[in-house]
Amino acid sequence: MRNFLLPVAAGLLLAAPAAAETTTRDLEVIGRALGFVENQSGSERVLAIVHDASSAGEAEALLTALSGGLRAGRVTLTGRLVSSAELSGLDGAHAAVLIGGAAGDPSIAQAINAAGILSVASDMGCVEAQGCVMGVQSAPSVRIVVNRANADAASVSFAAAFAMMIEEI
Repeated sequence: MRNFLLPVAAGLLLAAPAAAETTTRDLEVIGRALGFVENQSGSERVLAIVHDASSAGEAEALLTALSGGLRAGRVTLTGRLVSSAELSGLDGAHAAVLIGGAAGDPSIAQAINAAGILSVASDMGCVEAQGCVMGVQSAPSVRIVVNRANADAASVSFAAAFAMMIEEI
């Protein structure tokens, strides 16, 4: 019995995804959520795509999805690549989506929060570990989780109507 269970358990661990990959649908959910951020005017929102070397391909794919602007609710998202090693590219961004290893690095999220920028990831571990302000999942159903302490640290506030659509931790 033991000889059977060990290979099965190892196979399950190897088949499990390491981290959630951000999709175009996730970007649409992020865009709609940005429509509820208070003290931001206009409909254009710049989304910094913060990545490390291992997630450069995913970052490029997201930038391609945002090229020409991605309409999501009341806002249009445009993107900008920002290396996790060089965060000066955050200037002028309304939000920063953290992908790959950047989503698991609390110092990156803290730097983004200190800059007053909404940090978001599709990896819920980022928001649960008190790194990101917001976590977004679009499949199998939409789930938005906001870490209130991080939102306060980043001086990010949302319209009251948004509270009915999210989980707050």
